[in-house]
Amino acid sequence: MIKIEQDGHVTKKEKMDKQQLKNMLDERAENTKFGTIPATEKAGATEMFWLLVDVITVDTPLEFSDNFQLNLLAINLQRFSAIEQQLSEEGFVVDGKKNPLITASGMYFTNVERLFRDLGITRNERAKLLLNQIKEQSIADPVGDLIEG
Repeated sequence: MIKIEQDGHVTKKEKMDKQQLKNMLDERAENTKFGTIPATEKAGATEMFWLLVDVITVDTPLEFSDNFQLNLLAINLQRFSAIEQQLSEEGFVVDGKKNPLITASGMYFTNVERLFRDLGITRNERAKLLLNQIKEQSIADPVGDLIEG
């Protein structure tokens, strides 16, 4: 895993690549506007959506293309939360049988985990993708051109 913030020995080239990467992540997210979709509103997850936007975009520069997945994440988190609340009230056993909400809870939890992973919520996950693009030269690397040229 590539870490943006790293202790220990880092070469000058790695430092410059990481700084360029940080700048690119911040630039891409700078003017991104997010919004809810009707399904989010119908699921009662609008407040959850805006909470996610406020919390996640502080450290992770998301782009508008992430908007749909953020909506899905809000819906799944809202439903997971509601099911967990209901499980707390009803218990894990209902009429001597496993509460069916346990299965639903697991499904929503799995969805939330997948969406976090797909969104690359951590900065390091996004950094890894962009750093690979820089190394493959699919993104212009002006810093690298200066060093090599």
